[in-house]
Amino acid sequence: MNKKRAAQGPAMQLERAQYEVEQAKKRFASTMGALQHRLKPGTLVNNAWEGVREKSSEAADEALHAVNGLADGAVQAARTRPVAASGIAAAALLFLGRGQLRRAASWMFMRREDKGIVRTKLVNGDENYDLTAPTVPGRTIKE
Repeated sequence: MNKKRAAQGPAMQLERAQYEVEQAKKRFASTMGALQHRLKPGTLVNNAWEGVREKSSEAADEALHAVNGLADGAVQAARTRPVAASGIAAAALLFLGRGQLRRAASWMFMRREDKGIVRTKLVNGDENYDLTAPTVPGRTIKE
């Protein structure tokens, strides 16, 4: 009987080894399939896009929190120092509207009597002749 068991032993060991090899091959094939799926360009792009969306969402939340803190601080500073806050707001508005303010000021102070007409003075002239130059576009020269 020992001889029978001894003969069965190597045969069973061989069968068991073959079974384990088959199982290892199946696990290896499954692992390779998973790796191939993970390394597909579409999967890589989707994973990268998800990572970017998560990071940008986190960054946007942090920026919003920082802006809210800054706005709260500005409101608190304006409440405690309303005159200074008004001065800063006025300075900002003057800076932003400096071109329009300059044009308005120059329009208010320009002479309107010329209106582009050049006139000559006749010292020794005749009353029957009127020497008026044609209208000249552009600025006139002030005397």
